[in-house]
Formats: sequence, C-alpha cells, structure tokens
Amino acid sequence: MKAPKFHFDVSTGLKRVLGRELITDAEVAIFELVKNSFDAGADVVHLFFGDDKIVVADNGSGMSLSDLREKWLFVAYSAKHDNSSSDYRNIMADRAHFAGSKGIGRFSSDRLGERLALQTRSEHTKSPRIEKLEIDWSLFEKNDREHFENIPIKHAISTQFDLPNELEKFRLALTHGTVIEISDLRASWGRNRLKSLKANLAKLINPFGAEVDRFNILITAPSEEAQDERVRNTAREKNEDPVARDIVNGKVGNFIFADLQEKTTFIKVTIKSHKITTELVDRGEVVYKIREPNPYDKLENSEFRCEIFYLNHSAKTTFARRVGLPSVQFGSVFLFRNDFRVFPIGEDGDDWFGFARRKQQGYARHLGTREVIGRVDVVDTGNSFQEASSRNQGLIETPTVEQLRECVMKSCLQRLEKYVVPVSWVDKAEADSDDLSRLLTDPGKARVSAAVANLVSNNDVELLTYSKKLINLVNERSSDFESSIASLRTIASKLDDRKYLTKLDLAEKRFKELKKSEAEARETAERERAATLEAIERAQHAEKQATEAQAEAAIERRRAHFLTEVIDLDISTILNLHHQVTIYSVDIHQQIENLIQDAAGKKTLPRETFIKSIEQVAFLNRKIQAITRFATKANFQLDSERITTDLTGFLVDYVENISRVSSSARMHLEIENLHEGGYVIRFNPIDISIVVDNLVSNAKRARASLVKFCIEPLGKSGMLLRVTDNGRGLAKGANPRKIFDMGYTTTHGSGLGLYHVRQVLGEMGGTIELDDEYDKKGTSFVIKIAGKRQK
Repeated sequence: MKAPKFHFDVSTGLKRVLGRELITDAEVAIFELVKNSFDAGADVVHLFFGDDKIVVADNGSGMSLSDLREKWLFVAYSAKHDNSSSDYRNIMADRAHFAGSKGIGRFSSDRLGERLALQTRSEHTKSPRIEKLEIDWSLFEKNDREHFENIPIKHAISTQFDLPNELEKFRLALTHGTVIEISDLRASWGRNRLKSLKANLAKLINPFGAEVDRFNILITAPSEEAQDERVRNTAREKNEDPVARDIVNGKVGNFIFADLQEKTTFIKVTIKSHKITTELVDRGEVVYKIREPNPYDKLENSEFRCEIFYLNHSAKTTFARRVGLPSVQFGSVFLFRNDFRVFPIGEDGDDWFGFARRKQQGYARHLGTREVIGRVDVVDTGNSFQEASSRNQGLIETPTVEQLRECVMKSCLQRLEKYVVPVSWVDKAEADSDDLSRLLTDPGKARVSAAVANLVSNNDVELLTYSKKLINLVNERSSDFESSIASLRTIASKLDDRKYLTKLDLAEKRFKELKKSEAEARETAERERAATLEAIERAQHAEKQATEAQAEAAIERRRAHFLTEVIDLDISTILNLHHQVTIYSVDIHQQIENLIQDAAGKKTLPRETFIKSIEQVAFLNRKIQAITRFATKANFQLDSERITTDLTGFLVDYVENISRVSSSARMHLEIENLHEGGYVIRFNPIDISIVVDNLVSNAKRARASLVKFCIEPLGKSGMLLRVTDNGRGLAKGANPRKIFDMGYTTTHGSGLGLYHVRQVLGEMGGTIELDDEYDKKGTSFVIKIAGKRQK
C-alpha cells in the first residue's frame, strides 16, 4: 500500500495574519508600498489621498502578466531573494540593493482598506497592454476554513492607466510602472495625520539629503489645498518662508543637513578595505581625517557609513526653525538598511544604540540621544541585517547586528564625544555659537590641538589631514602656549613633518627667551619698586623727625619731592603702571632681538615671520599706550596686572573718564549699563582698554559721530557688550568672516586692531562678532564674556 503524502493547506486567515495583524500601523503600510516602488527602480512615486481612496502610482519597471501570476500572486515569494528580478519590477542599473525582501509587503494594503485595484505595465513590453487586478480583501474573511487559493481575483486589460484628474500630467508621461488604488478605507486621513505621514516619509527615504535624492515622493490631497494656501499666505504676511512640515501637498522634502554642517560639529565614519576612515568637521572646517584598522570583521562588506551631528543650542534652534519641531521629537540616530529606514530605530523614545543608558552613567561627560542626530547606513545582500517581521521592531539580533551597535557606539559616538566634551563643553558660550570664533582664540586652538593629539597618539591611527586653521601655533603671550606646543609636537611627529617640528623648536626657544627676559624685567621692576617705597618711608620718617635733624630732613624732602607728589596721585597705581611698562618694554626689546636673529645672514625674510614679530611689537606697544592713559585719568585702583572687580563698572568708568576725554571732539561716546547685578571677574585692565580703544579707533576711521556701548546680562553667568557706531560701516568688498584675521584690512590700517581684540577676549573666555541683525547705518559688534564669576 502506497504511503499517503502530507502537505500544508493554507487558510484564507493567512491574509489577516500577513495583513492587518502583521502591519499594525497605517503609516508603516504606506511605507511598504513606497518601498516596493523604490525596489522597482522608480524615480517618482505619487501618493494621492481622495474621498475614501488612496492611490500609490510609480514609474518603475512594472510587471508583465507572467510576473503577476508567478510572482506577485505567489504568497511570500520575493524575487529579491533569488536575484531573479531582472524581469520582475526590474531595478535601475544604479540601484543595487532592495529595501524589502520578504514578499509580503503587498498585503500591507489590507491595513489601509478593504479593496485593492492594481494596474501595471512592464517596461519590457512593446504592447500598450496594461494588466489590471481587483482584490476584495473582505472575501478572505468570510470563512477561515476556506482555502486561500480559492478566493477569486478579477483580471482585466486596458490600454491606458486610470488615475485621478489631479495626476493627469503624470499619467500622460507614464509609459510603464504600477498604480495601486486602495478603497473602502479603514480610517480617514485628516490634515494632522497627513502632516505626520509626510514628516515620517521624509525620514524614511533620506533626511540627510545625499545619495538617494533621485527618488522623489509627492503627496496630493485636494481637500487640503485651501488650508495649505492659507498657511503660505500667513507666512508671506510675516515675510517668512512657510515651514515645510505645515504644508501637506507637494514633494516630500529631504531634510538637507547642509545648514547644520555650517553650524555645528559632526563626524563621518566609513568602513572599506579593512580600514575605518573617520572625518570630523566643526562648523564647516575639517578638523581631522584619520584611518585605522577595522576591528569589526562582520561589517567589512556592509558598506557601513555613519554621520552623527552634535546639536548645540544654536544648531537646535536652526533645526526647529527649518523642520518645524524640536530635534528631540524628530528623533536621534536612524538606521538605514539598503537606503530605507529600519523602524523604530532612532525614533523619539527609542534607545536601540544605548546612547541614553550610557548618558545616565555620566551626564556631564557623555553625549545622549537629546544632543545628537544622524544616520547609520548598511547594505544587506544576505540576511545579516534582517528586519523583524512586524516591520516596526528593528533588526533581528545576530552577531553582525551586535558588532553594528558596538561600532556606532565606540567608533562614532565616542569619537565625536572625545572632541565635543573637551573642546566645546568646557566653554559654555559655545552652546550659542554657530561659527568658529571662540575656537579661533588661543585657548580654543589649544583645546582643539590637545583633542587631536590625544587621538593620534595611538600607533594604529594614521593622520591623513588636519585643520591648519584650528591646529596651529598659538601666540607666545598666551597662557596656553606651552601645552599647545606639546600637542602640536605630537601631531607633527605623527606626520613626520620635520619642517614643522623645526618651526616648533624655534617657537619654543623664542618663548623661553621671552620668559627669561620677562623674569629679569620683573625682578628689576620689583627692586625699583622696593627702593622707591624705601625712599618714601625714609622721607616720611625724616619729616616727622624734623626737629631733631632739620638739615637731614630738608635733604630727604628734596630727594623725595617728586615721590611725595606721586603719593598724592595714588602711589600704588602709578608704581604698578611703571612696573608693567618696564615688563612690556623688555618684551618689545626681546621681540626685536628675535627678529634680528631670524634675519641674520639672510637676504630675505618670510613674510609670515616678519608680520608675526611686528604684530607682537604692535600689541605690546598698544599696552604701553593704554598705560599712559591710565597714568593720569584713571579713577580706580590698580594694584596688580590682574584685578578682581566688577567688569561692568570698570567699563563705565573707562568709557566715561578715559575714552570720552581722549576721543575726538566730533565723536560722542555713550555707555548704558543694564547689567544691574554687576559682573565680578578677574581680568587685566590693560586688555579691556585695548578692546575699547580699538573699537573707538575703528569708529573714528569710519567717520562716526556717535559710539554707543550697551552692557547686558548674558544668561545666568555672563556679560554681553554691544558696541554700535553710526559710521560708514564695513568697506565695500570687505569679508565679514575675515575682519578678525591678523593683517586683514580694507583701509590704510595695519589690520591688527580687531585681531588683538579677539585675542585678548579669547584669553578672558570671550568672543567678538559682527551683529548680523543690525540693519542701520554703521557697524555693530557683539562681545560675549562667559568667564567664571568671582565672589
């Protein structure tokens, strides 16, 4: 007797399992249909939302009758698995990977509505014939004991695509592709729901605006056109552009990250040829690019690439204005498999990569999901990155997926973190800065150099390039000079840059000579101070003892007469100013000596060497000029090079008692102090005089008749000084980004004034920048100081 054969029977209930029960979200259902269009090689897909129907129409490769019978109607069959897609919705030559692969995405329409009508024409057919199928999903639900294959599906033929009138232009251009119409909808699609769909579709394809922009999604919802126009009109009345998120109809815009690239710090990581390449960019400037061995063997052929952006306060503001919602609601780091989003990774509240858990372990030293946004891309040619069947549960755990998480955490997030925390977080004002102004100061450049030096000290790391703008010698007068030299030596040694190492040796030699001269000058000045005070004491003592030694007292009075007058002018202040003049004059002498040594035996001298030396001399000379102003006009006490006092009060005193008196008669100076609580910090008064004097001098050259200083609070622990004049403004052709660079000038000046201002402010933890919002005649500068307050 022949043994019976056994096989599975398939119930009509399978439709429910693969449809509504598997695809639990209507947006995910639409995503699945869009993915099918992408996989078919379409460059455009239209989503139409009409009265009780949704139409998904694409210009992909389409299907033939045999494709429909043998593949589309073959449940759970996917031509993508066996690479037989050459005649099944054939992909374009340059689209090598698929977004879906399970062969069940076609059932997603069941989540959206009860009826499906499909129209398709293959790009390989020469016939005008269009194949049409009509499916009533409700027929599969009448009796679960009914066999799946027994439910009838209507087939028809047409010679032209049937599309809504609103898509007529697309229909006329459509020679091949697929149109799916879903009717008897299970839920309505109101404005808020459509806006949410549009926002999530933008994240689905490529919110970073790079490689797959050739794939376009367009939404047409006639019922929302009137409201869209009202939104545009409201924006026009405010002289603003409408936020894309508030408009339903039109192209689903990829969020272009170019704006963010110019305003914040981001890292790019790729894996190729057994190497990991990392590039870190800070506000448009490539800080470094390195290459190292790839320890993630399972990711070698995944075409791994990652971009993560650090969102400081300025970047978050830009993001919210551009996208229409806070970055935290947009999401964090998304995962893309074959160019399509893997849900829900990166969504608000999702911590698939573990960033948030790690943030809790060290809030002040770790980046979390609220501070970063980005994308991770992998290509899956097998099943290494397989999505869970529920379509919104991420990836199935595999050893490859485990390595993916580790790579993103250690080689991407933590690498970005090792720059942001020591470079940006130590300077609170960086949170509001959308340019490099704070990092172009000597303390800023020293921090960047240290961060890169720590990175490349690893023998396995190959330094490919670095920013000459941010990683460079700081000024010899900077307190960060010595630490910066050590960092630069590490970087130059890594590159085996003998020429730069020699340059560092010379800079270090000059620095040591300068320090030695300063020490000798201080010693000399202290001896003179002590001798002067001793003479004063002798004179005072002699005067008191006049009755016992009148002749001796008379002689001592004659010797100390000048000194007695000095006492009346505040001896401690004058002696301290004399002390500083001695030090600065010795510094000038040493700079001149260095320049003579550099020029010895040479017919020519590099311009950079000459300019740098002259700049040092000019800066020291400005300090001496400032001291001469203090000597006769200051009405505040100066008992050391650096004082601890209320900076706002100091500024008011300086402008009213020194700048106003010494400025031109035709130029009026005003100062307003709105910082009622005061701002007590430790600073060098000479530095403040350099800032004020240079800005007043620039206003005078611009023929201003009025210069206004306005002091305001900056956050809880800072000060903002706005300096505005009514002069001619920046010269025609001047580059606003370069006016603080050494030697840059559009007048007959030296080009050192604003450079010195930025340097001294940098030492104080401050910055200066043009006020971009100032729209009146003249120039306006904004100075921000966020140094640690003194109690």
